[in-house]
Amino acid sequence: MKKIILILATILAISASADAKWWIFGKSNDEVGLKYLQINKIPVDETGAKIKLFKETLGPDGTLKLNGKASVGKSAVGSIRISLDDKATWQDLKFADNGTFEYQFKPETGKTYVMYLEVTDTAGKTNKVEETRKELTLSEENIQAKVRETLDALFAAYDSENLSAFMAGVGENFAGDKAILERAVKRDFDALSNITMRYAINNVAAGSQGRVFVSITYNRMVFVNKSGASSQDTGITEFVFDSKEGKLALYSMKQPLVFGLSDASNVATGEVAGNTASNLVLDETGDIGGGMQTVTHTCSGTFPSYRFSTGEKSCGPGLDVWFYDWTSGIGYSSPTQSKGFSKSLYYLTSAEVKDLAGYAAAGSIAVVTGNAYCFHLNAEFYCVEPVSMPSATDETVTFKVKKF
Repeated sequence: MKKIILILATILAISASADAKWWIFGKSNDEVGLKYLQINKIPVDETGAKIKLFKETLGPDGTLKLNGKASVGKSAVGSIRISLDDKATWQDLKFADNGTFEYQFKPETGKTYVMYLEVTDTAGKTNKVEETRKELTLSEENIQAKVRETLDALFAAYDSENLSAFMAGVGENFAGDKAILERAVKRDFDALSNITMRYAINNVAAGSQGRVFVSITYNRMVFVNKSGASSQDTGITEFVFDSKEGKLALYSMKQPLVFGLSDASNVATGEVAGNTASNLVLDETGDIGGGMQTVTHTCSGTFPSYRFSTGEKSCGPGLDVWFYDWTSGIGYSSPTQSKGFSKSLYYLTSAEVKDLAGYAAAGSIAVVTGNAYCFHLNAEFYCVEPVSMPSATDETVTFKVKKF
């Protein structure tokens, strides 16, 4: 009997500890809560009870934007309400069928907004509203310059493959283990060269323990040493910095990673909510996955052909796709299906590519350089963008390729 009581007590203790962030992630498939919540692209699940936002990072109209996604298990969302004045008043929010919602307002500097969110499903079940409480304040402090200075130093050190300079910007309490990050970045440098990255700050917020939360959009181009191909990607990612004695030091990063790609599972602490982009990942052998690669292939007197799954090059029909000279077209085998887009591969989204409407199995497609052409093959999606096509005198093709 004592053993049974002890087991029950243990289960209850575990359940209690699991409650801490249930409103963000949901305890089970039947719970009513929030899958995620962002304030001006800053996730609130790690910021603590109080969040300081900065006037300089708001939009031109001074608007603060909240967006999130409700979770109601097998039911449907009935209503979502927000209070910014400690429950004195409530406002209904518009939401999509999948539970996503958005809300905007113009905060006043120095004023504290006590926020609660209430989600109710169609059966009348409601989330634990008290656990959504956040105190929001707007500051005129200039934090963006300090963040930019810190990010500039990290990006410059990484681009120049200067390991010691990069690690100087990492805090001693780095959440993913500083030694693991150092090893991962070194392996990045072994696998990649000609690293070029650019970024733009989306937003900055301060939370508990003096930590600063940063969202950026980045563009990256690298040369993969093993394959001899260039690769590029773009995405939105998040950093957390420790603030000590007026200086910022890297505390944590989320996927998609811009640093430490070769050991993402041990370096990253979570993933950016709603990320659907195909981002670069390095494996232990130095091979790269995701992202966009540039391929050049030359044949003599026949068609250059290419296999998506392996990157194999051949001459003449027989692989997944081949590039004709006289017709400026791409041939492909049955049961492959293709779909063309009148824009660059760089601007394609995963949702556009995976929309099966418009795919056809004709066997060949006329192409225009600079446009993207996608192929549905063995339940996978691959897209190419011809940069230059073969000619009667030069059987060389150059194209960008990306798996979605």
